[in-house]
Amino acid sequence: MDALSSAWKQSALTVALLSLSSMSWAADSTPNVTEEPVQTLKTLKLQANAPTNKNNDISAIAKTIVSREEMLQFGDQSVSDALRRAAGFQMPSPSGPRGPGGASGMRFRGGGAPIFMINGEPVQGGPRGGMSIIDTLTPDMIERIEITKQPSVTQASVAASAVINIILKEPLQSSRLGGTARVGYGFDSSGVSKEERKNITLQMDGRDSPWLYSVSANQNWDDTTSITQTQTANQTRVQKNVAERKASMISPRVEYEIDDEKKVVAELFYRNHERDGSRSDQVQQDKNDSMRLNTRFERQVNKNSDKVRLSYEKQNETELTRSPLSSLYIDQQIEELGLAYDGVRQFDENRQIKFGLDTRSSSLESNTAETLDEQRYALYSEGSWRFTDQQTLTIGLRQEWIHRTGLVDYDDQNLSPVIAHRYNFNDYWSLQSNISQAFRSPKADDLLPAVSISTDSDAGSLNNPDRGGNPFLRPEKITAYESTLGFNTAAGGINITGFYRQIDDYIESVIQQENGRYVKRPQNQDHATTYGVELSGRYALKQNAQGHSWMLNSQLSTIRAKVEDDITHQDRLVSDVAPYTASMGLSYNYQPWQISTSANLSYTPEFTRALENQPYDRTSNERVNLDISATKRFKQGWATTLSARNLLSTDYKERLNYQSDGSLYQARVSQAIPSILFSVEKKF
Repeated sequence: MDALSSAWKQSALTVALLSLSSMSWAADSTPNVTEEPVQTLKTLKLQANAPTNKNNDISAIAKTIVSREEMLQFGDQSVSDALRRAAGFQMPSPSGPRGPGGASGMRFRGGGAPIFMINGEPVQGGPRGGMSIIDTLTPDMIERIEITKQPSVTQASVAASAVINIILKEPLQSSRLGGTARVGYGFDSSGVSKEERKNITLQMDGRDSPWLYSVSANQNWDDTTSITQTQTANQTRVQKNVAERKASMISPRVEYEIDDEKKVVAELFYRNHERDGSRSDQVQQDKNDSMRLNTRFERQVNKNSDKVRLSYEKQNETELTRSPLSSLYIDQQIEELGLAYDGVRQFDENRQIKFGLDTRSSSLESNTAETLDEQRYALYSEGSWRFTDQQTLTIGLRQEWIHRTGLVDYDDQNLSPVIAHRYNFNDYWSLQSNISQAFRSPKADDLLPAVSISTDSDAGSLNNPDRGGNPFLRPEKITAYESTLGFNTAAGGINITGFYRQIDDYIESVIQQENGRYVKRPQNQDHATTYGVELSGRYALKQNAQGHSWMLNSQLSTIRAKVEDDITHQDRLVSDVAPYTASMGLSYNYQPWQISTSANLSYTPEFTRALENQPYDRTSNERVNLDISATKRFKQGWATTLSARNLLSTDYKERLNYQSDGSLYQARVSQAIPSILFSVEKKF
């Protein structure tokens, strides 16, 4: 916390300097070209002094970037694979009680899932937890991934745990048509458990001035047979689960360059996801069908830009659960229309302002609850000032209004300020600090009271509860402090981040008994705090004369998430947040043979937490995961990749014990399945 206190003092000092020097802001508006302080490297890295970037952004708010080259070098097959190397993210277990999870199921610093964007436009998953568009993107479709871990008013991220903006790939060459086709097959078996995966990916693009165009498509099939073991003080049951999943997405994109300064872009995402699961006496069928259209007009004049965005999304999701005792059918539809404007004005190499507005209107219909209509409006402004060669200050304000009718009826408005400060001691050392105050309104799907029935033999138990929403949720009120000390060179560096968040009306998933079954619903808790330290580093040996190159990256993220009990006023730890996670990755490339390999090892410790309103402690087991990939490239654009995931095959175990005497109440083991995927790629 000393670093946080010191950083806040420096931010306060720079605020005073800003007020004393406000007259000089507008005195000089000579448009000189500036160096970009954001460092774009092969691995994740804090922004610092770096080569020029075309965006000319001087903001003091830290941003990290994952490039397509990095994803290909590490053998990534999805966005989740790329983000697992980023400090602070807790990925869902591949053998957890909900089965395999993707980007839509991750957590960040003990909070909820981060906000995902595609080319700056927010995207959403299914209202009942279905996969999002993000989970169907592959590295072939992506130019880079921008991660903003600290609050920023420009991307509606003031109250978010993090913002992940995925920039889609534009044509890399001037030919009229080029692209990549990839076919993959994976299979593994571990006793009764087995998994079979197949996928086909096609990415094509081209240029025919003034037109740029591309189309990306993929189709995935994933058939899994897994084993779940449940245990109580009196009996042990073994249950076989069979799941068949298939997902497809097609995304055409067209760009028209009006002139050297202006262009119009339109991109369409169509996605279909289906899952059929069964056990001895229960069948689960989930379907999600969505279409999203993003259009925008962009104008870039020197370092000044304007962007107008118009978007439309329609999503249908159904869930059918059948058993001899009951049958439940949920049918929900989402429609959203959005209009936004973003502007950037850079007065000179030291002063910049960003501003804009965002309006969204949406409707969530369900066969189990009244329709929920929602209108959101927002205005924001963010100014950055580099008042010395070493110091940069960023101040932002975002005003939001929300109006909901139907299922819930209320109006709310909030003002969110952000102050960020960066101090560069020299070319290598830097200190970046951030303080913010924000509000986070509940997501629309968290308000729906309908209950989704869980699968498996222990469905409706404490270890595997049903899921539902809560129409009486209140918005969270968040005050956040963060500071990062970094040492970065061209070969690598180390960054140490300390963070602290105070949250009033914290939204927590709480399990309670309803009609003889346990149901997990979001509920407001009076007060919560989350704090921790992240340590991340990388070191790279660039290619030498013999053609050898390698890269090492590692991260350790600690987190303490505490909730104040509203009855006893005693603090307790949040039940499903691990105290820390650690990972390490090593990649090696030998250019003469065109071979690249990587290995990534992650670790989650065993931890025990008390359950809210329950006389039990829940213990989650220690888990180790090893992922390896190797790619060999051939002539004429051919390549093969072998990817192995979850090689150490750590099962996911949860155990509930009575707090009174420590005896067993209930235990659950989900058997892990290591998977191997072989793919063949052809560039044309």
